[in-house]
Amino acid sequence: METNTEVKEKTFQYQDSLPSLPVPPLQQSLDKYLESVKPFVTEEEYKHTEKVVREFGDGVGKELQAKLEERGKEHRNWLETWWEECAYLQSREPISVTVNYGGPYPFHEDIWPPQPGTQLQRMAMLLWSYAKLWLAFRREEFPVDRARALGNKPMCMSQYRNLFNICRIPGVKNDTLRRSFKTESKGDCPCNIVIFRKGYIFSVNIVADGNPVTPAELYKQLEYIKTQCEERPTGPGVGALTGWDRTSWAEARQYLIDLDPQNKKSLDVIETSIIVMVMDIDNAPTTATQIATLSICGPDVYNRWFDKASCIINYSNGVMGTNCDHSPTDAIAAIYGANYLHEILRNTDVTWTERPAPERDLPPPEEVKFIVDEKIKKDIRLSAEHYLERASNLDVLFQSYDSYGKSLIRAFQMHPDTFVQQVLQLAYFKVHRKPAPTYETATTRQFYHGRTDTVRSCTQEVVNWCKAMADPKTPIPVKLDLFKKSVKKHSQLMLEAVNGQAFDRHFLGLQILAQASGVPMPEIFQDTAWTKSGGNGQFVLSTSLVGYSQTIGGCAPLVHNGYGITYIILDKRLGFTVTAWKDNQETDVHKFYNAVVETLNGMRAMSSNHNI
Repeated sequence: METNTEVKEKTFQYQDSLPSLPVPPLQQSLDKYLESVKPFVTEEEYKHTEKVVREFGDGVGKELQAKLEERGKEHRNWLETWWEECAYLQSREPISVTVNYGGPYPFHEDIWPPQPGTQLQRMAMLLWSYAKLWLAFRREEFPVDRARALGNKPMCMSQYRNLFNICRIPGVKNDTLRRSFKTESKGDCPCNIVIFRKGYIFSVNIVADGNPVTPAELYKQLEYIKTQCEERPTGPGVGALTGWDRTSWAEARQYLIDLDPQNKKSLDVIETSIIVMVMDIDNAPTTATQIATLSICGPDVYNRWFDKASCIINYSNGVMGTNCDHSPTDAIAAIYGANYLHEILRNTDVTWTERPAPERDLPPPEEVKFIVDEKIKKDIRLSAEHYLERASNLDVLFQSYDSYGKSLIRAFQMHPDTFVQQVLQLAYFKVHRKPAPTYETATTRQFYHGRTDTVRSCTQEVVNWCKAMADPKTPIPVKLDLFKKSVKKHSQLMLEAVNGQAFDRHFLGLQILAQASGVPMPEIFQDTAWTKSGGNGQFVLSTSLVGYSQTIGGCAPLVHNGYGITYIILDKRLGFTVTAWKDNQETDVHKFYNAVVETLNGMRAMSSNHNI
């Protein structure tokens, strides 16, 4: 998928004409499910699962399917609200570390290498470019994404609305999303961003008179914030509360509101703001791994607001990272936005020999104050302790593989993503000597409000190939034949998934309807094969291609003995972010990545020396 560079239409003009998300046929999904469990069950378990699946298809499954098809007629996207609720908003666990994604902005690779003394200047330039990005969506001038592989179809752009002026609001039993973004044709919306420094919070308008505030004007605003915080003791750090479990944060938030009316006003400023930004004072990361680690699970919980769709962290040496709530958007929307910013900055003089004078004397930033008492101070300390315990347990590794990339993989006549997925499977097999139930993200954005579905990329075909590769006695022609079959299978699964014909989201819909109907949960969803193969989020490998640009992020594994893997595919290199839990004895990010490198090198030799 690629983003058009020419603006020929309005950003959201195709929304009403996008097709509805389809409901796959029941028998088709059951057949695919049976096929997907084979690598993970014994022959006896498989026979039992066949029986369970058959009974479900002949019995209650038909009734649930009929209800789902009816819902599909009534809703243009039958999954949308269910997915938000079940995948994100119902969970009572903290979203910091385990749910949010983050990583480095790639600016340090070309335009902005680490350099002390550049923080405010670069923040000003980034805020100016972010105002341009925000206005591009407000005015519907951002180009429509199109799927080249699907005949250049326009893609759903609704997720972009959720990049701005949005906030997850904690509830005692269930969270909600507070949406404040509007296009200009729909009315006004807040044009401020919120900046955290040293436990204090300030609000800054980045648009004035309908245009971006200039970098020089923004610099003056940032200088004011820095000066205001300089001589003060550390502030209360209310943002730490957002790293707590959702019920505790909901109760603390309500207590803040009841404590003083000022607190509700301050929450409104933050929750409706375009984004939040951190002016970090303690950290100066110089490598992508350091930036990713600090951004995803860094120790400065007091200067975060994990409920926002975008928190940009500006480190003291001028490098930048992000931390983003996953519930309103998938990472691809944030990455396309980051690419837009990168392009603006590439085409702008991003270094100042002399700081230009501000054109206007704008009002200074407004401090966002909270009235706190001893209970809230105790809550902040407690939430920070809980956060730091989790955050310190996540191991994050980013590495760039520079030997080859997309150009060479294309020469092997296969899709680059399919190639990398085979590499990940073989790397895991080398380290752990067994297959791993695997989730790979597939976009369903060709459909109205589509988000993602699952490609279960650990197939029987890839397992057969991995076993052959591990056996030195297997002839090369046999290995090549098994590799081709595995590649073909993955390509088929991905095509089916992007066309709305995968089965994991389908099964989620059937599960939800079973719960709503008050019937016992069908045995198919309690069977050993269901969890062994990754059902209910039990995927050992959680993987995602995040694009063909420099921008990469990462997120935590789905399970304790698993890995979180995101990757980028560039013409001449590949980039990988690998995460794992430090207290798990099975996993090791360094061993896994070393196996990835070994596999990539071996694949190049095999592919170059033999006709794939």
